Parts: sequence; C-alpha cells; structure tokens
Amino acid sequence: MSVNDKLNKLIEKYGSDNEESLVEQLKNKFSKEYKLAAEDLKNDGSDDPDMEMTAGRIADHIDTNEDKFLAECEKILKNP
Repeated sequence: MSVNDKLNKLIEKYGSDNEESLVEQLKNKFSKEYKLAAEDLKNDGSDDPDMEMTAGRIADHIDTNEDKFLAECEKILKNP
C-alpha cells in the first residue's frame, strides 16, 4: 500500500475538516518534501502552489520517512 493510500485511509478515518491545518504543519515538519511538491505544482502551471498544496502532494515526495510522516498526519488529524 502506498503512502498516499495510507494517508487517504487516515483522512477517511478522522475526516478532512482540518486539511489546511494539516498542510501547514507538514510544511514545517517536512519542508524539503513540501518544496519539492511546490516545485511540481509550479511546473504544472500553478500560479499559487501554496493555495493548491495538499497533504497528498507532499506525500508524493516522502521516501524514507513514511512512518514518521503518517504518524504526524494521524496526530494532526486526530487532534484538530
């Protein structure tokens, strides 16, 4: 199961009401991955990557920190 599939299961379990907060907190904790995702959005023609950023786009760039990333997502989603 991919990191995106696991993230989607967490969002299904806890809801997506605070996805904006999730993205903001992930931006700080996983800044390298956030920057890579923002660059992808720019390359895709986005005028404002920060507004279009999702946790899933950040997850696309998670390599070795998958468990840490998912644990952080769960913590944020569980405690809005």
